[in-house]
Amino acid sequence: MRYYELLYIVNPNLEDDKVKNIIDEIGNEINEYKVSIINHNLWGKKRLAYPIKNNKYGTYILLQFSAEQFDFLKEFERSLILNKSVIRHQLVRLDEEPAKVENIELIVDKTDSIEDENLEMLENDSIDNLEDEEDADDTEGIDETEKTELAEKDDKSDIGESESEQEIKEENK
Repeated sequence: MRYYELLYIVNPNLEDDKVKNIIDEIGNEINEYKVSIINHNLWGKKRLAYPIKNNKYGTYILLQFSAEQFDFLKEFERSLILNKSVIRHQLVRLDEEPAKVENIELIVDKTDSIEDENLEMLENDSIDNLEDEEDADDTEGIDETEKTELAEKDDKSDIGESESEQEIKEENK
């Protein structure tokens, strides 16, 4: 007996009823191949690591099953590729039988959406702070004489003289 795990991501814009229909459709399709479904759980809507087909989020679904034959897998994976609602999938073979888990449906994990909103706010704030820092004067906290000395050194360094050459010329004056 071989054990497999399929994690597939469906379009996040689908309604709950449509997602449940897709779960049933894929479950029925795999049952045609005489396999035993161990777990078929909806993980919920999660943020993707990178955009897939212009989606930042996806609804994750985990399917674990056992099968005696494996010749149907290419055909089954092809049907997943052709399914327009499935934006990505990954099928792997497991070494051991997975534990049976009760069907826990997480339609929307509110903590994830709050964390994502906070992350976006932090990203926007950090961009604003970088722009503010670029606009700010780099010589804050320095008195006027030091500012003029720094300005002179910058002018001289633009000419191409090294600091040691500049110091020698200043000593000779």
